[in-house]
Amino acid sequence: MCKSEFGFSNFKKFGFVNKGHVVSIAVVEEHRKKGIGNALVEESVNGVKLRKCDEFYLEVRCSNTDAVRLYEKYGFAIRQQLNAYYRDGEDAYLMAIELT
Repeated sequence: MCKSEFGFSNFKKFGFVNKGHVVSIAVVEEHRKKGIGNALVEESVNGVKLRKCDEFYLEVRCSNTDAVRLYEKYGFAIRQQLNAYYRDGEDAYLMAIELT
C-alpha cells in the first residue's frame, strides 16, 4: 500500500528527503462510505511518520473527486498535475503533505 524512499522533495527543499509514497489505496465500491478509506489513509500517514519520513505523496486521478477530498481532509495538497499519467490517458494530481 505504501513505501518509503529517498528522492527530491515535493516542497522545493534542496537535496534528497525521506518520503512516504502511497502506491495504492482502494475500497471495493459496495463497501465505500463506511469509513474504510479514512482508516486506510490514517494508518498510512501514521506508518510513514513511524518511518521518520519528512513528507508523504501520492498520485490520484483528477476525476476522482471523492479521493481528492479525502486526501485533502488529511492535509494533502495538490502540488502538480501530471498529464496523461495513466495508461488510458487520464491526468493525475500529485498530492503531498509535509510531516515535520
